[in-house]
Amino acid sequence: MPTRSRRYIRPAQCGVLLTVALLALAGVVQAQSIVPSGAQRATRPELVVRVGELEHMTAPEQLSGAARSRAVAELVAIRLRLEQGDFRVGDRFVITLRQDGVLSDTASVRDSLNVTITGLPDISLRGVLRSELDERLSAHVAKFLKNASVRSSALTRIAILGAVRSPGYYYVPPDRPISDVLMLAGGPAATANLNEVEISRAGATFLRAKDSRRAVKDGRTIEQLDVQSGDEVRIATVRKIEWRLIVQSLLFLSSMFFAVIQFLQWYYNRLDG
Repeated sequence: MPTRSRRYIRPAQCGVLLTVALLALAGVVQAQSIVPSGAQRATRPELVVRVGELEHMTAPEQLSGAARSRAVAELVAIRLRLEQGDFRVGDRFVITLRQDGVLSDTASVRDSLNVTITGLPDISLRGVLRSELDERLSAHVAKFLKNASVRSSALTRIAILGAVRSPGYYYVPPDRPISDVLMLAGGPAATANLNEVEISRAGATFLRAKDSRRAVKDGRTIEQLDVQSGDEVRIATVRKIEWRLIVQSLLFLSSMFFAVIQFLQWYYNRLDG
């Protein structure tokens, strides 16, 4: 009598299935809210510590329901960040190279996540965090230049939309106050309502008007607000009362009202006759 062969799931397969499940769960949570992934300039040890905390929090006996889903989503986001790094195609940063003088240059991340620095051979930023950028660049430059020091400043690419004079995408230093961002787009338009500024990511708003007013008042920067490349800053338009439209609507409704009254009078007069 033939016997059925049993299939066993290998440990590696278990890991793949678990990762897929975590990513699916994270996607559901991310569709509802912004998933945190640590401070923009967090170091690798700091992120590893946070991963340990989240692994403990996501144990079955610790959290449940929506709280556990949020913790799992953050855990997946930080793990991806540790693996893939912070830099994506199109990112830019300013490099200051010191060697018998000062040379500044703006580098762009290409489709292979490679960057060219002042004519030197390319360097890959795959898996590099923002906090590791200076160290990686310095080590690369030291291979070709002696007694050279490197400092860098990553730029945040954001869309400034709505009631501004020149809407579009702009590269902003992360230490720039949110109140200064509007000036990059030519300043607010005449119809701008500066009390209603919203910041969104992937269609989800994470800084609403009432919070933005406080952020502007406190002088908070792009980085402090965790604004990331690809986010949208939208300035609302002042809501004006269209009196002309209101008057026209009232006249139309009043004429319709009197027309109905006249019709009813004619109808009942006809019945009486």
